[in-house]
Amino acid sequence: MRAPNKKLTPFGKLVVKTLADRDMTKADLAAEIGTAPQYLSYILNGTRSGGKYLPAIVAALKLDPKAVERAMAA
Repeated sequence: MRAPNKKLTPFGKLVVKTLADRDMTKADLAAEIGTAPQYLSYILNGTRSGGKYLPAIVAALKLDPKAVERAMAA
C-alpha cells in the first residue's frame, strides 16, 4: 500500500512548475542530476534536504537564483 502523498515544499512547487513548463518529468530531472526519482521526490516534499543535489537541480532547470532563495525562505 502506498503512503499518502506529501505536500510539496515551496522549492518543490517551483521545480514541479518549471518541469511542466519545460515538458519534463521528475524522472527526466532525476536522471539528469544523477539520483533516483524517489529521492528527488523526497527532496521536493522536504523529507530529505538534498543539499548535494540542489545546485544540480538549479543548474539543470536554469532556475532564477532569486526565485530559489524566495522558495527556500518560505
